[in-house]
Amino acid sequence: MIDMPSGTAPAGLELRGTWYILPTAFDVDGAVDIPSLQRLVEAAIGWGVDGLTAMGVMAEPTSLTTTERSTALRAIFDAVSGRVPIAVGCSGPSVRTVVELATEAAGLGAVAAMVASPTLLKNVDLLPGFYRAVATGGGLPLIVQDEPAATGVTVPVSVLLACLSAAGSRTIKLEDPPTPPKIGRLLAADPGLAVFGGLGGAAALWELERGACGTMTGFAYPEILRAVRGALAAGDAPGAGRLFDRYLPLIAYEAQPVIGLAIRKEVLRRRGTLAHAGTRGLGGPLDGPTLAALDEILERLAIEPSIGPYTPTA
Repeated sequence: MIDMPSGTAPAGLELRGTWYILPTAFDVDGAVDIPSLQRLVEAAIGWGVDGLTAMGVMAEPTSLTTTERSTALRAIFDAVSGRVPIAVGCSGPSVRTVVELATEAAGLGAVAAMVASPTLLKNVDLLPGFYRAVATGGGLPLIVQDEPAATGVTVPVSVLLACLSAAGSRTIKLEDPPTPPKIGRLLAADPGLAVFGGLGGAAALWELERGACGTMTGFAYPEILRAVRGALAAGDAPGAGRLFDRYLPLIAYEAQPVIGLAIRKEVLRRRGTLAHAGTRGLGGPLDGPTLAALDEILERLAIEPSIGPYTPTA
């Protein structure tokens, strides 16, 4: 959902809830598969997500040509047709690149640009100036993404807070493990921040318990993460724990390094959204034992993959 706060956040929006990060669909020849991407968008809206994030890390944006990226983005916005908000990943190596990506996203109707540090930045004290320049030129509110696995840059809480202030932002996508303690430190310093957890949902329960405003991840069953968040919001912490415990094997299996995206896309293929589970990066195609282990997990959880909404049970 989107809340319109009464505060003075220049971003003008407070983003919360269960947001789904879209992968890029590829066909058997490795080309971008627009029909599958649009089918996934339609399904995700039906699964009850509060928003969509396009061109996040799991979309493999660095593997896309400029034309492929623009074509995929336009297809996503056309499919959504204003029904849920869309944030767009606009990370890049320079202010100029990020501003160009954010300007494109703004023209399509994005509500925010998600921006991580330039990769392998040696001096994190330069980051507040980077975010100030991006916010000034990009024309969109920023989600500051803390993602050391993708960037190679670890950002202390003090610098993150300075980046938010410089960008006029109140929203963070936090993926620097262990995430729950860092969420706690951020909110102790500024209780009004909106901090999304990520990392495939592997720590979603504990992130929410520390005050996260929601979860932003590409886990192939966002209905489960939505149910965990809903139970906590309703004051049913034991129920939230039971839900999380039940589905943690699938969450953890999808969240594995290197092969996690390929597993996630295989689950989405089985759900009937993607025609093909291929990736352009490392981790695929999956071998027989990996697929067999996925079969076993789904069988133990009594999940029969379907494109329709899934109702989690504790």
